[in-house]
Amino acid sequence: MGVSKIWLVCLMLLLAASLQMQGCASVTTRPTVDPMLTSQEAGVQRRMAAEERTELADRLSRVSLPVLVNGLPLCGDRVTWYLGMETASEDLYAAEWRQAYREVLGVNEHVTVTRVYEATPAQAAGLRKGDRILMVNGVKIEPGKKCYDTFHERLDAALKHGRPVSFWIERDGAPRLVEAIPAQCCGYPVIMDDSEEINALATGDTVIVNKGLLKFTETDAEIALIVGHELAHNVLEHGVKASGNQMLGAAVDGIIAGITGVYSNAFTNAGTMAYSQEFEQEADYVGIYFMERGGYDSTETPKFWRRMGANNPYSISHASSHPTSASRTVFLEECVKEIKAKREAGRALLPEFKKTATR
Repeated sequence: MGVSKIWLVCLMLLLAASLQMQGCASVTTRPTVDPMLTSQEAGVQRRMAAEERTELADRLSRVSLPVLVNGLPLCGDRVTWYLGMETASEDLYAAEWRQAYREVLGVNEHVTVTRVYEATPAQAAGLRKGDRILMVNGVKIEPGKKCYDTFHERLDAALKHGRPVSFWIERDGAPRLVEAIPAQCCGYPVIMDDSEEINALATGDTVIVNKGLLKFTETDAEIALIVGHELAHNVLEHGVKASGNQMLGAAVDGIIAGITGVYSNAFTNAGTMAYSQEFEQEADYVGIYFMERGGYDSTETPKFWRRMGANNPYSISHASSHPTSASRTVFLEECVKEIKAKREAGRALLPEFKKTATR
């Protein structure tokens, strides 16, 4: 390429860049943004987020606790010990969030009691919101980095065998000794996930409820219904059974591939879907017993699935791994009738199982 052509190409590129810059350039004069005000606004928004998260997490724990405690007869040997309080320290949070949680929860470098639930061992022991934890069973909890991890390790060790737990606490500037006697509940922790998706999950060991689903609920009874449903999945080992079905399907796919030389995941998918709707209906059934045993009235729960159907119209008449929302609503109405009949007859609130069934 000659020199003149090179200059021509460069000129064209320069012109194109100039036109692009002019076309994208701002055409308004705007107020300048004060970095200090931006930082202050970020703090306000973090506090709002911390308030919402704390409120939703507290609500989930408050509703779940009686379901876990009174659902013991349904949980078999999956039992744990609890006190019924929430604790935190500032080292639990990322640096930019600490001020927000200091303001919302009153946390600092010490482990602090942030919530005591009613009718629990912690309340019976006299523990209160704002108490600072200084010692657990004679072991000092040093304030500062990783103090919450140390506290949690000591508390878990103390609760493992259900023995009394002694706390030296600081309240109103004065130390005092408190002893709490733990009680039993179902051994499936219920936690909140920050996802905005309207969903919940049973892992086999834990119940996870998304923040989005909590915001969708209108009553505590609806939360109890959700928690009971996921607890039922865990208790009935649906996850283990579904994995077994999937593995069996994969084995069939492997055999077919060995014979034909062509691999398809058709049987793997079929195994995954096998009995999935039955598992969901079974969890709805046992879950409503968890809910009622926890002290929550199930009468209005069919309305929850009507709202879910309205929120996701496709689910009204289409089913894949889950029953349709219309089917679930009608099924829950029948479950409510069964429970009402048992109450009127003075019978125990326990789900009916086939005599040959194993759980």
